[in-house]
Amino acid sequence: MTDISKLVGHILSNVCLVDTTGLYYGKAGISLALFEASGYLQDEDMEDKAFNILREALILKSGDFSFENGLSGIGYVLCYLMENKFIEADFDEIFGEQYEKTVKSLEDIEKKPERLLNTLQVIYFLSSVRKIKPNDERLQKIIKKIFEGLELFFIVQFQDFIDIHYINDKMAVLRIYETYLKLVNFAGYTHFSHSLLENYVDLYRTGRAVSSIAIGYYLGMLLRNNAITGYDDVVKNHIENGIRDIHEDMLSPGEKVDVTKLLTDVKNNGIAQLPDTKIDDLPKNVGLGSCSLDYKKGLSRLLLFCVNKQAELL
Repeated sequence: MTDISKLVGHILSNVCLVDTTGLYYGKAGISLALFEASGYLQDEDMEDKAFNILREALILKSGDFSFENGLSGIGYVLCYLMENKFIEADFDEIFGEQYEKTVKSLEDIEKKPERLLNTLQVIYFLSSVRKIKPNDERLQKIIKKIFEGLELFFIVQFQDFIDIHYINDKMAVLRIYETYLKLVNFAGYTHFSHSLLENYVDLYRTGRAVSSIAIGYYLGMLLRNNAITGYDDVVKNHIENGIRDIHEDMLSPGEKVDVTKLLTDVKNNGIAQLPDTKIDDLPKNVGLGSCSLDYKKGLSRLLLFCVNKQAELL
């Protein structure tokens, strides 16, 4: 069992060494995990420290609008904390200028296809901020543009999968498809391409796409949320074969958290029957000094999952 207090203490003792502010590798992601831990432990002093770390991220003046390292990821953290009642804040007062810059940078995204694959995760931020700004029609328009651009990309890539001379990295394309499915579910996007779904299923059934627990789970959720039938075999095989391919000793702590989270969600949402698995509930005997603090792959991700197994790990 992970010692949460020890984990928090290590993060707080070393956060001063983190010199970036973004969600994935900087202080915004660390603050999110610490806020969740402060609620779990009912520790107001820790909450104050988490707020101070967040404040350092919010003062960022940057032209980086990315979700991973830039303004949209920091904005997502602010939305998350407001929605989950960790802080009371005026979004426009704190983040209004950064929000406008981010939205304006994306309004013509369809004219810059070279940015598309590096921009798709901004949908997490745009979807979250819709709850705060439900009347800003720009948000849904941008989300639609990004999804339509992604679907065009996949249609071309999937058609080329059957070509023995295909030169792109199929695994990279499938990882992007996994993110696409996750984003569709997160955003509640109902105008996704059904023909693209059929194209992918055909590839999988003919052995041209490998199994993945993540694709199986997110595909299963998409099918359920949209009352689509006929693909249960694809979901089942993805998850069963994906579990069979897990090599626990080769997983980093962050990867093990992600696998455990996926298996937990598969079980809790009844997406598929899980066979016995050797994956432990949580990484054990983690060497704190050898792990990064970050939200993407490090100790902050582990902490967040320890204190709130229902939290979305983006």
